[in-house]
Amino acid sequence: MTAELTRAELRVAAVASGLLMLLDEHGITGQLPRDARDAATQLRHTVRLAVQAERPAVPPPASADGLGAWLRSQPWAQPDPGPAGFVYLLCFRDPVTGEHRPLRGNGCRGQYAGHYWGWTDNLVRRVVREHRNPTWAGAGRLVQVALAAGLTFELAYVEYPATRSRERRLKNQGGAARRCPLCRGTGGPLDPFQVAAAAAALEQTTGGPR
Repeated sequence: MTAELTRAELRVAAVASGLLMLLDEHGITGQLPRDARDAATQLRHTVRLAVQAERPAVPPPASADGLGAWLRSQPWAQPDPGPAGFVYLLCFRDPVTGEHRPLRGNGCRGQYAGHYWGWTDNLVRRVVREHRNPTWAGAGRLVQVALAAGLTFELAYVEYPATRSRERRLKNQGGAARRCPLCRGTGGPLDPFQVAAAAAALEQTTGGPR
């Protein structure tokens, strides 16, 4: 492997990483034949090496001043552009059993989705008046497709204040089930009215979204 990866090699690594995430998210890896699992393990190791080659780990400085400057320079410390709002995660559920039930499409690409990431500046309007409306024709068509397929959904996870950039990063990370408290059994459904009220109280306390 060369010191610098070409754009094509990085693209292959990104696609391979996405495939591995999908296998893990849907619990498919453990169901593969032994030789296929071994190949997946080798692929995972190769992707890890590619990422490390592209982004070599840089240890933080030893001094307190240097450490502070290093922390401020890291990607996670950079402010997100754009207005602040709610990043939210919807979890598709079976309306009868209440269990998690992904949307399985019949198209040529075999649409398969268990969650929906979104961003909004008005959580109640977005979840209650738009997503819950089966005739809604705006953005978020995937949710309407799930409703038409006989599914329902619950508001599972919210970040506030957060920007559209944060939403994109979460989407690009894949594996929404890993962040879903309903799928992990670590929390229950959220009420958008209560979340919005808590956000409004936070704004009054802090003087607005940070």
